[in-house]
Amino acid sequence: MSVPIMTLDKVRKSYGDSVAVHSIDLEIAKGEFIALMGPSGCGKTTTLRMLAGLDKPSAGEIRMWSRVMNDVPAWERDTPMVWQSYALFPFLSVLENVEFGLKQRRTTDAVGRRAKAMEWLDRLGIAGMAGRGIDQLSGGQRQRVALARALALEPEVLLLDEPLSALDAHLRVRMQTELARLHGELGITFVYVTHTQSEAFAMANRIVIMSEGRVQQIGTPQDIYRAPATRFVAEFIGASNILSGTLKESGAGGIVIENALGRFRSAGATGIAVGQDAAFVIAADKIALTRAADPAEPGLDAVTGTVAAEEFIGAVVTIHVDLPDGRSMFVQKQQNEVGRLGLARGDEVRLAWHPQDTFVIPG
Repeated sequence: MSVPIMTLDKVRKSYGDSVAVHSIDLEIAKGEFIALMGPSGCGKTTTLRMLAGLDKPSAGEIRMWSRVMNDVPAWERDTPMVWQSYALFPFLSVLENVEFGLKQRRTTDAVGRRAKAMEWLDRLGIAGMAGRGIDQLSGGQRQRVALARALALEPEVLLLDEPLSALDAHLRVRMQTELARLHGELGITFVYVTHTQSEAFAMANRIVIMSEGRVQQIGTPQDIYRAPATRFVAEFIGASNILSGTLKESGAGGIVIENALGRFRSAGATGIAVGQDAAFVIAADKIALTRAADPAEPGLDAVTGTVAAEEFIGAVVTIHVDLPDGRSMFVQKQQNEVGRLGLARGDEVRLAWHPQDTFVIPG
């Protein structure tokens, strides 16, 4: 088994009595694009700062390859960071900003530094701006300068702290594509912090979901989306419905959860005991939508309700449905599929799904 390029072994960070990160275990493979994601204050940026050497762990070990890095200062690590604010020097030109890290390392002469800086400005499409001041650049251009400055060092690991958060929506999507392209071309390990799931899902090979300093789930974007491990993950991703109840059966035949709406089955395994509170998760795009009067498809679990609202985002429509017990669910469908049903607010509809598409989580 190959040695991970970076390892967090029971890493903890506290500030006095306040614990920012609780005992994280994480292995990062060489060439991986891994995203740390969670709400503000979840500990993702603190974790990134410990990887960068800007904060020292209160307990545990951070290793790069097999070397313990806890006491290695930031300037001796091969882990440059691209900051949310870009942290560019306003008194230096674009070219001088990109040269800055190379100058600090003193690994080449002035001619070599300039050639390397220009190479990266050219690769990022801003070589024509080399002589400009930072205040003459747009947000997207500044972001590219910050990337060029970090990549000119040709690091083994690149750390990125919400680098796209200051950009408008259109430019953010363009830069996601650019980052994914660079990662594929360079083979550098990317560790990317974000609270925006569209960024993480579009670019990362693996995602680490954090909450209150603890890791909630680690998995591929598909794993996280289709099979959230905890209620927090399901609610944070926001792509699934959660129905709570009581676990009534658990065995070789599957799991049955009962609530005021009926009895619902799941093919998934669980450690929850019969009689305990439980919940199951259904992805919004895995739910079939029909009018309530239409014949029910055998073998599916289902609920009926009334259409409360429709949201249109491009070709996808999100339909919110009020259920008889006061809960609500939502379904995501292609616009042409919804158009064939001709639904309006207040219409009675049936929501149906296969039991194998549900995942049980603690209630």
